[in-house]
Amino acid sequence: MPRSGSWHTGGAGSMARKADESKTQFCRYGARYLSRVCSEFRAEMDGVREGRDPEAVHRMRVASRRLRAGLPVFSRCFPPKTYQKISRGIRRITRDLGDARDLDVQIRYLEDILSNHKGGDDQAMEGCLALLSGTRGRREALQPKVVADCARLDQKGVIALLEQRIGVWKKASRPSDTSLPGQFPIRKAQRAIERRIKKLTSYAPMVQDPGAMEAHHAMRIAAKRLRYLLEVYTSLYNKEFKPIVRRLKTLQEILGNIHDCDVWIMELQEALENGQGNAGGLDPVLEKGMAFVLIDRRRARNEYYLLLKEEWDIITASGLFRDLQGIARAGPRSQGTRSFTRQ
Repeated sequence: MPRSGSWHTGGAGSMARKADESKTQFCRYGARYLSRVCSEFRAEMDGVREGRDPEAVHRMRVASRRLRAGLPVFSRCFPPKTYQKISRGIRRITRDLGDARDLDVQIRYLEDILSNHKGGDDQAMEGCLALLSGTRGRREALQPKVVADCARLDQKGVIALLEQRIGVWKKASRPSDTSLPGQFPIRKAQRAIERRIKKLTSYAPMVQDPGAMEAHHAMRIAAKRLRYLLEVYTSLYNKEFKPIVRRLKTLQEILGNIHDCDVWIMELQEALENGQGNAGGLDPVLEKGMAFVLIDRRRARNEYYLLLKEEWDIITASGLFRDLQGIARAGPRSQGTRSFTRQ
């Protein structure tokens, strides 16, 4: 029989070392993911400041969303105040990039309408040209705010602070260490994935309702959040998530197109109703253009809605969410799997 207390010899120290090793491995993995996304984000900042390339805004917005998806996963790798500062800075610019991107999409749509016009209602096209001019003006008015957001990130050192923390954990890795983390809270990952699946599938009944604008918008956000969460874990699961991520991207794009139409429909309906209620009324040419776009966007929304139903039927018939849950619960098929923690 061991002497009293001998069962615990080295126990506390051993547990502490295992906890430290678990966190180190976990944060090494986070550093690899966040480093890549942070580089993508920073690479677009000059183009966004210049305001000449709408795709720079789109790419930076996507990178900011990926950062927002990854940061909470790896929050314990940051001192609390550092994490809050970085998270707030990324959240703010993501919102303003979203506003800029919405206007860029509207501008591109109007430019396509005008360039593809084959004749017919020339007055409606004049109205579309007036609408394009006004939309460009709104986008130009928003640009100083976007530039100020970029400057604020620099002044507050948000990205530099993120890169510094990434560097700390990268230094903890051996130069030849490209393996997946040996200690990882895999059960936490499983629970997060299952919560996202539950949220997205909760909107399934609304797929059958063509008028459920708010639900379709919320469904788009849920699909986006599940997709970006899976991207965080893709290399961990030996890329088994990749075909699922591609399918979710298609769903998200369809829902995004529906949302773009809904934004047009709501804005134009309100503008037309307010114009008719004013004593002076709307400019007849502008009103003609608005009416043309409203009809076109309603037609497009109906088409995208049919695509949504078709895509959702494919997803549910294929058992995508069942397969995703199965992959998540089975755990990674990679080297070091036996060392993964079940936290």
